[in-house]
Amino acid sequence: MSFDAVVLAGGDARRLGGVDKAAIEIGDTSLLERALGAVGGAQQVIVVGPHRSTSAAVQWTYETPAGGGPLRATGAGLQLVHSDVVVVLAVDYPFVTSGVVAALVRAAASRDGAALEDAGGIMHYVVGAYQTNVLRAAIDAQRGDDASMRGLFATLDVAAVRNERAGLDIDTPEDLERARAYVSDA
Repeated sequence: MSFDAVVLAGGDARRLGGVDKAAIEIGDTSLLERALGAVGGAQQVIVVGPHRSTSAAVQWTYETPAGGGPLRATGAGLQLVHSDVVVVLAVDYPFVTSGVVAALVRAAASRDGAALEDAGGIMHYVVGAYQTNVLRAAIDAQRGDDASMRGLFATLDVAAVRNERAGLDIDTPEDLERARAYVSDA
């Protein structure tokens, strides 16, 4: 099944001291390059965030206002999507692979979408595959200051794709240390 991809690569990484999260390296590869590798099978890749040098051809866009969070960033990326299915991937999930993306796309085929579920049963909606028209409509319905990704997906029929390793995201220095240790142990 063909899909487009929206890679969320903005944000201010406050819990990591404000570093450029997309530039963080895990195993000598930046988080952005890891994300681009995971969505390499996409018809087109849209990156939402500041322009950076990449090894893959991508389209760049920004959410308005900048730093508006994952809901606004996803909405900005969706404006450039043409495929019936869109994969949304936040840049801070270094262990999402093309195989995980393929599993998400397959699981989304008969539902509104599919999202990554970690070992604790927590859904990571910023790692998922969704029916583009359904996601657009749901985002359009999320207005106001209290709009959130969690609130958005509470209205959708989303399948869970469980993957403990892929569910490791990097939000804190401890997460980063754990991810780097995970790579060096492999």
